Amino acid sequence: MLHEYRKKTTIKAEQFDGSDEMARKYGLKKFGWKGFIKVPNSKKRFTLDAPMIIEAGDWLIENGKVEVDVLSDEDFRRTYERCD
Repeated sequence: MLHEYRKKTTIKAEQFDGSDEMARKYGLKKFGWKGFIKVPNSKKRFTLDAPMIIEAGDWLIENGKVEVDVLSDEDFRRTYERCD
């Protein structure tokens, strides 16, 4: 029988709003008219499977103090449930 499960571990994440403040925090640079790209040698290191272009509405998930993963809003909401 098929059952529904949610991930048991908690994570720290915030939804990227496209602001200059958040771009600086994560070492992102404006790219095109609505996206941002990862800047080499920034304070944060993105996982290898993170997308090249990050847009407002994407979720930034901190895996420790340095590494960051990126998920679309749809994938994030499908995978995680808020618990605070």
